[in-house]
Amino acid sequence: MQPFRPNKSSRIPYYLQIEDWLRRQIESGALRPGDFLPSETALSQQLGVSRIVVRQALSDLTGEGLLVRQRAKGTYVAYPRRPVPIQRDRLRGLTEDLAREGLTVRSRVLSQQIVPAAGEVMHELQVPPGTPLIEIRRLRSVQNTPLVIETTYHPYARFPDLLHADLTDCSIYAILEQQYDAHPVSARDRFVAEAATKEDAQLLGIRPGAPVMRYKRTARDKTGQIMEFTISIYRADQYQFVIEYRETAG
Repeated sequence: MQPFRPNKSSRIPYYLQIEDWLRRQIESGALRPGDFLPSETALSQQLGVSRIVVRQALSDLTGEGLLVRQRAKGTYVAYPRRPVPIQRDRLRGLTEDLAREGLTVRSRVLSQQIVPAAGEVMHELQVPPGTPLIEIRRLRSVQNTPLVIETTYHPYARFPDLLHADLTDCSIYAILEQQYDAHPVSARDRFVAEAATKEDAQLLGIRPGAPVMRYKRTARDKTGQIMEFTISIYRADQYQFVIEYRETAG
């Protein structure tokens, strides 16, 4: 980073001067995505201001999505928010969507088990209570940055091989299409903005209460059967959804 000291004769508050300085460092490329900033203590000593002033500046830039703060790791420059195009011509999963943007998704399987159908999941899959379902919960990341906690439910009787499939870095949609000739052709998607729970925040590397996007999908295959219900928790500071509509003739 280029040397900087707030102008103490200026009427502009110190924290705003620091924000402007850091913003210019990011925009010029002097600070690149993934670069870590010095600690609050080190920055306060370097800039000749209190830690409270530094904390305010970092907090504001984090709110703008320019910085990411992770407990026990520090503060680093955020990667540009990744667009997730939602198109009507073909339904895709996260792996396929981000591959079109030149990005590789890495997955860590948190759980892969059989659970009985109940509550919202039972209602969305339209199955009787207690029906065996495969529940797959994964933490998905790009460039070592956690992006989304994804929990999917599929009927066990129809897709039994999913229970033991290696899903570390694999697309569930690809497995379903290759092994069962099943691919979603229609879906109902819902988006809800909410605050991160303590558990979700720990997995995503954000603070509890930070904004996240809960995304639910219920998908049907070409036979009209419901093949999937998914609940995804996206980091709001790393994602943007792009929805395109096209009017068809007639």
